[in-house]
Amino acid sequence: MPRETALPEPQPTPPARRRRWPWVAAAVIAVPVVAGAVFLASFDLNDQKPRIEALVKERTGRDLTLAGPIGIKLSLVPTITAEDVALSNMPTGSRPQMATIRRAELELALLPLLSRQVEVRRLRLVAPDILLETDAEGRPNWVLARPAAAPAPDRPPPGPAPAPAPAPEAARPRPALGFGRISVEEARLTWRNGISGASRTLEAPRLEAEAGDGNGPIRGRGTLALEGTPIAVEGETGPLAGLISPTPGTPWPVRGTVEAAGARFGLEGSIGRPAERRDWQATLTAEVPDTRRLVPLLPDVPIPPLRDVQARVSLADAGPGRQALTGLDVTIGSSPLDPMLPGLELARFHAALAGAEAPLRFEGEGRLNGLPLRLSGTTRSPMPPQGVAAPVPVDLTLTGAGGSATVKGIIANPQRMNGVELALAATLPDLAALTPLAGTPLPPVRDIRAEARLNERGGYRFSGGAFLRGIQVTSSAGDIAGDLTFLVAMRAGVQGALTSRRLDLDALVPPKPPEAAPAGPAAPPPAPDGRVIPDLPLPLEILRLTDSDLRLAVGELRSGGVTLRDLAAHAVIQDGRGRIDPLTVTLPGGRLSLRAAGDITANPPVVQLAALSEGIELAPLLAALRAPGGTTGRAELDLDLRGQGRDLRAVAATATGHLGLALTNGQMEAGPGSLLGRALGDLRQALPQLGALAEGGIALSCAATRWRAENGIARSEVLLLDGSLGKVGGGGTANLRDETLAMRLNLDLRLPIPGLPPLRIRAPVPLTGSFANPRPDYRQAVGRAAAGAVAEEVLRDRAGIAGEVLGALGAGRGGEGGEAAIPECGPALALARGGRPGPVPAPGAPPPAQAAPATPAPATPAPAPLRDLPRELQAPAQELLRGLFGRGR
Repeated sequence: MPRETALPEPQPTPPARRRRWPWVAAAVIAVPVVAGAVFLASFDLNDQKPRIEALVKERTGRDLTLAGPIGIKLSLVPTITAEDVALSNMPTGSRPQMATIRRAELELALLPLLSRQVEVRRLRLVAPDILLETDAEGRPNWVLARPAAAPAPDRPPPGPAPAPAPAPEAARPRPALGFGRISVEEARLTWRNGISGASRTLEAPRLEAEAGDGNGPIRGRGTLALEGTPIAVEGETGPLAGLISPTPGTPWPVRGTVEAAGARFGLEGSIGRPAERRDWQATLTAEVPDTRRLVPLLPDVPIPPLRDVQARVSLADAGPGRQALTGLDVTIGSSPLDPMLPGLELARFHAALAGAEAPLRFEGEGRLNGLPLRLSGTTRSPMPPQGVAAPVPVDLTLTGAGGSATVKGIIANPQRMNGVELALAATLPDLAALTPLAGTPLPPVRDIRAEARLNERGGYRFSGGAFLRGIQVTSSAGDIAGDLTFLVAMRAGVQGALTSRRLDLDALVPPKPPEAAPAGPAAPPPAPDGRVIPDLPLPLEILRLTDSDLRLAVGELRSGGVTLRDLAAHAVIQDGRGRIDPLTVTLPGGRLSLRAAGDITANPPVVQLAALSEGIELAPLLAALRAPGGTTGRAELDLDLRGQGRDLRAVAATATGHLGLALTNGQMEAGPGSLLGRALGDLRQALPQLGALAEGGIALSCAATRWRAENGIARSEVLLLDGSLGKVGGGGTANLRDETLAMRLNLDLRLPIPGLPPLRIRAPVPLTGSFANPRPDYRQAVGRAAAGAVAEEVLRDRAGIAGEVLGALGAGRGGEGGEAAIPECGPALALARGGRPGPVPAPGAPPPAQAAPATPAPATPAPAPLRDLPRELQAPAQELLRGLFGRGR
């Protein structure tokens, strides 16, 4: 039979060996805990206050004050408390303490310390009050500097040489740090600007942050109040360990939201290398119904009044100190922008950037004073990944009023605004369509086309000015072309040259706006001051504000209805002194040259004006000026005056220099629309016998005058009028200060009377009064003393009325008695021209184009000279003199 085999009994394990490891583990844990408990029980932190305060002083240079007790609660999670903690402010701060804390509580996990882990189970801060400020010189108080170490002695102290320093040990791993919960209650953070004195306060009734088991994500929330405006904050980040000791290839995430004043702001991103602050990316979002509600939060920030703002902005690390804009999407709804520009209203705006290398596109629509406008364009990201020096292409288009304006080109360095190469162009069918933009009527200039190239003029952000080259402007009002340089300096200015083939300034005059109905009775006009020279202010302040050099050439210039040709001008302003030299132009009757200068560095300012013309035909000039016609001749001008003052009247009152006028081959028609016809109209009505006087006109051989002015007093050097009616000479002074006259005219006239011999008048006429009211005195020329002695002779034989009207200021009859001699044309013209050569009528030659009398006078022997003029001709003769030489008042 088979043999039975029995299985052996298993040998039991000794109980002592099976249960030994729990006791070993308990002993390993209990011994440090008991040792730590014994140490903490016998350790008094209050005794360490001086040491703690000294250590903070050594490390920061500031005084730490531990005024309250420091307590400790023993457990596996010890709690350390401190009350009335304060850190001193900088010496120039506004208050002694930079920060104070009413109470601080710190709970530490004891067991993790055995493995070099610091785990804060709970940190509670009650009523922290922190002040961040700058002093009057801008130094911040948050920069904590350690006191400078004492200098080393020049010689080592006596004694044995020090032992060599031991080799550095291998770097020990830093203790891990974690926390469970942090809470802040009744916190206050104040910011103060020591330069301006402005300050703001942020209060935090409660803030909390927790990390779960100490190694999880950190989540926080709380409420803030900025100057009374509530703010809700919430956020979440990765574990604290991931920030202190990050794992390569694992970004540390961050997310947060802020809600205030109806707006919501968000942040979502991560950082790959926190210690180096590199490899980060972030996306910012904003939802703002009305930006005006944010003004109390950011009073120093110029916030535009926008509505319905939706924004998403993506940024990324682009190298040390650089950021790249990797995405953008911004929309703005209908927004009234009157605070930025009156009458501006935004209908919509959208800007988008699809990637770091993609173009930035934007477009917007709106209205300005009711005029629809549209702006669109493309450019490069303002923060490219390749760096700030990358060129920026520009392509902008603005459309409105049927026209458009474009800006195209490139900006090589957008941060410094260097390398600007922009082409500017604009087209507009009718300038008047932009009246809503200007707010005032604009002239109806049509078919406007303009273009130019813009470049910066050195410096930083156009700090040196700009070049505007290749200017080309054409329109219905004319054209202009050239190059300009705009200077930016202490006194801004412009340099360059402009040319024009045709320019119509009259077409650029805007129409007058409709006059509003007066709200009440119109104020009476100011009473005239009785002066001819106005107190017109001169635009001299421009000399103080600018340094400029500009040349202008115009082929045909129309201004005030007058067409000027071949205008050339050169204007220079430098260091408060300006001049226009020369300004030459062809008037409708001839060529004129002008020079002007001003100096505002003098007090009062100095003004100078010079003009020269060697011959201007009066007929076309008067016709162009729409002056009464019938006057012809060749006029010459020689003017050079200077004075001091800020208005025209003050300059005239100090005028020094000369004025010369010369006229040859003149003719003054006596038609109803002529100057002479107006002067003789009343005379013909008073004395029908003189109705044919100057009928057909008066011929002038020459007219010449020259005045020398000295400090506002002008004296006549020559005065002559030689024509078909005789001569008028004389002299005297004209006071430019008070506009008074002190002159005497010498008459030698032959007045034709139909049916009678010519009536000859040889006598002086004193002329006084003012420029506005001259008073000629005819009493000595038309005497009444001997009227009765010849009355019967006149009545018996009117044909015998012929002779001379004598007497003036003691003058004898028949031209005797010392009357001033009247010069001939040659010498008078030479004086008037200042010695320059010119045409002179031949001596004794009849005046050109002398009109023949309507009825030839019969050949009658000349009668003997009369002692005086008959009474019946006294009044008509006075009217004649007034008509010829200015109406007396």
